[in-house]
Amino acid sequence: MDCKCMYLSEQAVCNASISHMVPKLFDYDAYCNSEEHYRCPILLAYTLRDGYRELMKAS
Repeated sequence: MDCKCMYLSEQAVCNASISHMVPKLFDYDAYCNSEEHYRCPILLAYTLRDGYRELMKAS
C-alpha cells in the first residue's frame, strides 16, 4: 500500500507548500511518508487556501 502524500514530488519537495519547501526529516516521517499525511499542517493550510479560492470564485 502506498501511503506517501500525493503532494510530495520525487525530489522530496512539498507542492502543497507555498514556497515549495523540502520537509524536515521529522515531518517527512510523521506526515509525508505515512498514513498520517492528512494531518500535515502544510496540507491542511493548502486545503483551506484552495477552499477559500473556490468560495471567492463562487461569489
